[in-house]
Amino acid sequence: MNAEKAVLGAMLIDSPVATDTAIEKIGISKVFYSDAHQKIYDTIIELRQKNDGIDIISVSKSLSDKGFLEQIGGENYLMEMQNLIATTANLETWCQMVHDRAVLRRIIDACSIATEKCFDSEKEVSYILDEVERSVLEARTLGERQNIFEIKDLIFNHAIPYLEKLSKKDESVAGIPTGFPDIDDKITGMKAGEMFVIAARPSVGKTSLAISIVRNVALNLTNPKSVLIFTMEMTAEQIARRILCAEAGVSEKSFRDKQQGKGEWNRITGAATNLNKAKIFIDPTPALRVMEMRARARRVKSQQKIDLIVIDYLQLMRADVDRKNDNRQQEVSLISAGIKSLAKELNIPVLVLAQLNRATEMQKGGPKLSNLRESGSIEQDADIVGFIHRDTEKQKEASEEEKIKGLESEFIIEKNRNGEPGKMVLSFFPLTASFGSRSRYDDGDIPHRE
Repeated sequence: MNAEKAVLGAMLIDSPVATDTAIEKIGISKVFYSDAHQKIYDTIIELRQKNDGIDIISVSKSLSDKGFLEQIGGENYLMEMQNLIATTANLETWCQMVHDRAVLRRIIDACSIATEKCFDSEKEVSYILDEVERSVLEARTLGERQNIFEIKDLIFNHAIPYLEKLSKKDESVAGIPTGFPDIDDKITGMKAGEMFVIAARPSVGKTSLAISIVRNVALNLTNPKSVLIFTMEMTAEQIARRILCAEAGVSEKSFRDKQQGKGEWNRITGAATNLNKAKIFIDPTPALRVMEMRARARRVKSQQKIDLIVIDYLQLMRADVDRKNDNRQQEVSLISAGIKSLAKELNIPVLVLAQLNRATEMQKGGPKLSNLRESGSIEQDADIVGFIHRDTEKQKEASEEEKIKGLESEFIIEKNRNGEPGKMVLSFFPLTASFGSRSRYDDGDIPHRE
């Protein structure tokens, strides 16, 4: 309480500087414990917004006009707070104390609510866990503020080093390379804090392209990165098999049909050896909420360095809070915003797979941003949106030779926040459910690492 009094006293004797400092460090009035202090703080903020003078007389009058003066203890209480301090030199420290104690109160409240819910036999355990995680997350983000940066610091500490890196012939990709040169030339890699959406209709190859990117990232010969995959459609075992077969350049079907040969087993063994060194983590929990994903990602990152998160796929997730009046579009919008927030919080790129709506199949010219299923906010939150587009009906009739050589698949970058959109052609290898650069694999070889 003394810290709260000290902050308000400083605002009364050294405004507007002290008031602006308190606004920046504390933010909203509910950070204060005392209801009286909340009313005083809000009143001072209102005066500051009007550019009115802030002193005991003006604050007292404003409180009196609203009928709050006697409730807060009268003018004498304002004088008591003002007389409590001799200098505002420690204002930031007092603000931090007020903030920290507000966070502790939120944690106490969260634990109390959790205890009550634990004794409520009608509540499911998963529901209680969700509520506890949400409450703790609210405590963590209470009054959270971003620093303000001066342009000269950003130029010399970020912009110039970034451009220098781009200018080097061997460093044309600023972020993590996807391993597809045509894509990397356009987006300059997957960058920290960015949300990269790859969207397509079902069975066109979203997961296959994501797995190809994961392999390229985790098995990069010069700078391998660690990847965390959230798969809500497939099991961890299925993802592992697909990664193994794609890396080996063999078809899982040949093993099911008992048609595998010694050469294929040798490739499998070699691929397994390569993958044994890879840092790929797979979380197969279905129907995750963003806050659950954030907690899991944060835990893995604290134990293992994570450079890239892959989500398969967005529409299988749930919003953090079930709101009866929300439709599915509103829910997906909340999920999309939560994923973007996750990328910024962890400061790593997040590759998100998403479904396109049925209208895509009936229109000419390929997918559009408006085809993103169930939400227009995905295109707003995403930094990059790419579509996989190929004639799946026509390619069903492709010969075995054509499948081995690779089927033509367009990758359309429809949105590129920090660059230009573009279109490129990739090769899709249905036998191994993998993608490769069209220019690299034109000799009939299914791509695999030696």
